[in-house]
Amino acid sequence: MTDDQHAKGSVCYLMEMGLLKRAKRTGWWIVGVKDPESIAEHRFRTAVIGSVLAMMEGADPAKVALLCTFHDTQETRIGDIPWIGRRYLTAADNEKVTADQVSQGTPLWRQGCKRSSTSTRTVTRSTSWSRATRTSWSA
Repeated sequence: MTDDQHAKGSVCYLMEMGLLKRAKRTGWWIVGVKDPESIAEHRFRTAVIGSVLAMMEGADPAKVALLCTFHDTQETRIGDIPWIGRRYLTAADNEKVTADQVSQGTPLWRQGCKRSSTSTRTVTRSTSWSRATRTSWSA
């Protein structure tokens, strides 16, 4: 793949990520939140929470913040399926969607992180913290 093709793929990916500022997190509607945060807003909160948790746990805060920033990018293609919906729907695996999203971008984007690392476990916890703290001030 040429540098121009990588550049074009990267720009397409960046344009796609812009959709996340308009996409709302659907699970909040189920619990009665009238104006839920966007997926982009959730990713930002998760990145901030994740970096703080990483500092507390001895993980790399920059790496955790970066992983949190990219953790829900698949939702531009498969939507935000609330947890109750996942019992009835079979969605594409997040890793497969991400691989497809970045397949035309720069090779650096294709480098992954092991699921069992401290950083990825911190991302998972920061997502939960984001959800828990959102509940306390917006219901």
